[in-house]
Amino acid sequence: MARLVRSIYVKEFRGIRRLRGEVELRSFNVVIGRNNVGKSALLEALYLLPSPWPAQGDPLLGKPRTQLVAELHSGFTSSLVYGYSGVAMIRYALGSTDGVILLGADGVVGSVIAGEEVESPDAYVKRLASILGIGTEEVPRLTFLIPSSGRFIKALSDVLLSSHVWSSIVKSGVHRRVVRNLIDPVVHDLFTEVLIERSRLRLRKEVSEDIGPLYIDTADLGDGVERLCLAALALEYLRPRLVLWDDIEASAHPGLIEAVLRWLASRDWQVVISTHSLDVLFELLSIWPRDSGVIVLRKGRDDVVEHRVLELEDLEKMLSSGIDVRKIVDELEL
Repeated sequence: MARLVRSIYVKEFRGIRRLRGEVELRSFNVVIGRNNVGKSALLEALYLLPSPWPAQGDPLLGKPRTQLVAELHSGFTSSLVYGYSGVAMIRYALGSTDGVILLGADGVVGSVIAGEEVESPDAYVKRLASILGIGTEEVPRLTFLIPSSGRFIKALSDVLLSSHVWSSIVKSGVHRRVVRNLIDPVVHDLFTEVLIERSRLRLRKEVSEDIGPLYIDTADLGDGVERLCLAALALEYLRPRLVLWDDIEASAHPGLIEAVLRWLASRDWQVVISTHSLDVLFELLSIWPRDSGVIVLRKGRDDVVEHRVLELEDLEKMLSSGIDVRKIVDELEL
């Protein structure tokens, strides 16, 4: 898996007053920590990389990225800035180059790439494309965020089920690959494809020649399956360079978690996911993605966030000794 972002540093962003040092990123990253420690904020900061300007929207959902992040919280762009006033700063290390985004309470204040100030959205995209050696049309698809939000999943469903997007999904065979790689390995029934029937997302279930196929609503298989189908369809459709998935275990049973992690680890993209689940950590060890680590976050009363990267060998020793790493965050040397 290729790394798009080598490290990230944030200051005055969301609930993080500042990070104590840059967070180094591997190809496959799992972020853990207590509630409100900054896990979601870290993923959201990474999501803003391709286009933080209000005039430019997410390539799938259409809305500006800053607006989409704000809608996950209070709905106001001021919620992206610590204390709702001042300027937030996000610094990314991209290969040998640094990029900086400055966000005011009412939108983007400015950006600097490779030490040069970039004054417009178009100039930012062109500069980023030049640094990464890609076309400008690829920049909007660099990152995609899957938050833990029912409203987001509903919006994603509406977009994916639109005729233009769905036709592209079917033409490329994504609707079959998602079922083959993620659904079939964890269910007893034989499903062959996900499709739209009567404006609903359904799975085609093969029964017998006498009965013929049945079309099962994904919602009837559980929230976890439906959320997974929609997220996987979006990711296969967009093929981002950096996948960001918050609370990946939401509504999913352990078998489904294993399938998702194995699928994510099999693709040539960088992954940053957050979790509260011990099942995710155990499944991570069973898969053991290359170039992977667990980022442990801890926030002090001054809202300064410390971090440490646990190697999988260290995680394995803790779990095999009966130590729940989630519960000893305050005791770890960060």
